[in-house]
Amino acid sequence: MDALVFYISGILMIASALLVVTRKNPVYSAILLVVFFLLTSVNFLVLRSPFLAVIQVLVYGGAIMVLFLFVLMLLNLTEEELDEKVDPRRKLLAGAGSACLFVLLCWAVSSSERIRAAGAVDLTGKVEGKASTAGETREIGKALFSEHILPFEFTSILIFIAIIGAIYLTRTRRTVKRENTLTEEPGEENS
Repeated sequence: MDALVFYISGILMIASALLVVTRKNPVYSAILLVVFFLLTSVNFLVLRSPFLAVIQVLVYGGAIMVLFLFVLMLLNLTEEELDEKVDPRRKLLAGAGSACLFVLLCWAVSSSERIRAAGAVDLTGKVEGKASTAGETREIGKALFSEHILPFEFTSILIFIAIIGAIYLTRTRRTVKRENTLTEEPGEENS
């Protein structure tokens, strides 16, 4: 039963991820990204890692999505700015590259010696030994604040820079709109 839920949620994750990158409206993409995060949480539950499942919903489904929606609302994109002008060949190339990357990642995970050494014959099978405690709070805390502290700090800096960039873009756009409004002749209509 676990394998069935895992594969169904995996297929739905792929579908929602594809919909995230193919929608023209960024708000719809953000909502579909929430669906993707929830399905990822389901996969964590199937893999017997309840802490990561809850953190996935709270951090990504909650806090990060609020940040994304805040930035989207700050940008206040118009229909003209949302209009897509991309060559179809470029889209086809990006799709083929993504499919190749997906196949490569599937192969890498399925042939990993680390997974085999942990005793997992398949991804939903019973895991024994050191890998069985990998999803516990204590183990995650030890790993995060010892060997992964540098990427953790870089991520926080990257998020901070993204917020500053969004504020800068919003201020620049408002300044340009204000200058355009001031330079219009009194008899002209606003478009």
